[in-house]
Amino acid sequence: MAAQLSDQPAHSFGLRLNLGLDNLFVIFYCAFFVFLAVRLRDLLSPVTIGVALGSILLTGLLDAIENHHILAVLHAFQNATPISSEEMQLQFVESNLKFHGTYFGSFLFAFGFYRLGGLGRVIAFLLWFGYVPLGMITFAVPTDIAAPFALTRAAFFVLTFALAGAFFWRNREAPGKADMGENAERIGGARA
Repeated sequence: MAAQLSDQPAHSFGLRLNLGLDNLFVIFYCAFFVFLAVRLRDLLSPVTIGVALGSILLTGLLDAIENHHILAVLHAFQNATPISSEEMQLQFVESNLKFHGTYFGSFLFAFGFYRLGGLGRVIAFLLWFGYVPLGMITFAVPTDIAAPFALTRAAFFVLTFALAGAFFWRNREAPGKADMGENAERIGGARA
């Protein structure tokens, strides 16, 4: 691998480009979840919102640390600096903690989506019974068969992200009873 990264600049550039796009995505999803927290503030308790948002922002921080760590490892490879096994294990831990943060935050935000009714409930079920369980399965299966689970997990995340965007685009007015539709009276002031 070190030889490929040293001898073929295209490989190095591809990795750097991928990490740059991922860093842009980190900014985008962190901003999205900040706005989601604002949007769900009347549906969930401040503690639930704070913990969910904190978990997602921690995910963003860990994602950025992971990306910059990968860049540091790339730099070491290109300069023939030895990489310790402890450093590679740290990369593994960074990545797994990042995913745990997003699973927990998404699981909590799903309660707010559920209370929105309609498409919000579909999003909640996709998070509760798709994204989070697939993430746990990805951790549990042997690494040589984890790729399909990881790709499906990523597809669930992108799908729920897109559905949430479509839902909120369709319901652009201020949050509150208009977002809750038929559930407005039943939910009232109840909070998770």
